[in-house]
Amino acid sequence: MSGKEVIDYLTAVAQMKPDSGAYPQFANVSFVAKDGKLNDLKIKGEPVDPAKTYRMATLSFNATGGDGYPRIDNKPGYVNTGFIDAEVLKEYVQKNSPLDASAYEPKGDVSWQ
Repeated sequence: MSGKEVIDYLTAVAQMKPDSGAYPQFANVSFVAKDGKLNDLKIKGEPVDPAKTYRMATLSFNATGGDGYPRIDNKPGYVNTGFIDAEVLKEYVQKNSPLDASAYEPKGDVSWQ
């Protein structure tokens, strides 16, 4: 997705409130959402470049518009890997057990005001 498309996508996704079932989870993304707008949006610590191309991963449920997310399954380059999130999580836990819960604490990179 272009940086502009990423900005538009994340602006829409940021409308999902933290107490909703559709609350988004992010890795390597930071921003402050206020009054329906994103401020200080960064990916891997760098401001999003509207002309750059970005790659991301999400659940197929969300990619196809589930929970009110913008559809991205129709974007060029979209790939449905066929992986099932529960199976991937199970494999990860098995491979990395015992897990240190503190390693998964929210970092506070995303905030709603």
